[in-house]
Amino acid sequence: MLINETNIEQIINTIRQVHQTTIDQRLIDLTEYLTELFQSITPEQTSSFGLLARLLRDYEDRAALKVEFLKAQCFENISKILNKNENHLVSILEFTIELLNNSENVQEKFLHFNGYEKIFHSLRYIHSPKIHFINQFLLLMIEKPIFQNENSLIPSMDSFVSFINPNIAISLIQWIPYLKNRLDQQYILSSMEKIFLRSLQNKMMACSNGIIIALLEILNINEEDSIKLEQKILNEIFSLVEKLLQFSINSQEIQFICQLFQQNKSLKKQLLQLLIIAVKHNDPDAKAISAYFDLQRPNSVRKYSKYFYTISFF
Repeated sequence: MLINETNIEQIINTIRQVHQTTIDQRLIDLTEYLTELFQSITPEQTSSFGLLARLLRDYEDRAALKVEFLKAQCFENISKILNKNENHLVSILEFTIELLNNSENVQEKFLHFNGYEKIFHSLRYIHSPKIHFINQFLLLMIEKPIFQNENSLIPSMDSFVSFINPNIAISLIQWIPYLKNRLDQQYILSSMEKIFLRSLQNKMMACSNGIIIALLEILNINEEDSIKLEQKILNEIFSLVEKLLQFSINSQEIQFICQLFQQNKSLKKQLLQLLIIAVKHNDPDAKAISAYFDLQRPNSVRKYSKYFYTISFF
């Protein structure tokens, strides 16, 4: 299929018209047409995804159309044309977000495809996003967002917000060291904190789905496209981890903190403080966390005694 600026609108109209026609009346097979379309889009033609995203937003029977996109193996074809061009990636990811939005079926397929790794991993090549783009991801994390102002680009995190997609949260956390603007990093962290701490259920979802480990892992990222996190951002990361650790901590997280303690000399004080705060256990919603530090218990931290031996001489 030949795709260019002059015919892409016609292609979108064809998709709409064929989908609105009963199967027995269709002159072309919609699945085959969409498959050919996705296979024909080159990395330089990713602006086509912007029109496809708009089609999904405006289309009345978008749930059924999403099924057709899945049949056409859109995720598989998208993953083949990912590149490092920021504008191209934004178009592709906005289409992907629109597919995932309010669709448990698509989200399940995306998870099975390992899309958070295969597709959202490319967020690291987007260094200066618009706030609206970030908000699209934040809204995927939650259910039933309530807006104070319909025209506002900023989601309102009220008491009815439920944290439902930890995979999106982890993707956003992993993105933080690749964002050039400290305000973008700060905005993601503060928004996630509002979501995670909004309710007992949200805290449970965050703590049981690897959010603490994800936050700790970005402390040591030092890759080509990443940037050194400013102290203010490091403080906010530790602040969020502390609040989550007051609610819940497991042996894997204790071990990871101890490993970081040995590897990162500049963060020793903050890491030790995390363990102290976990022992204090002052979150009224949490169960007794200090039990992990009872060396008589089989699930205590005694198996990590080599780390604590080092800590004791700090």
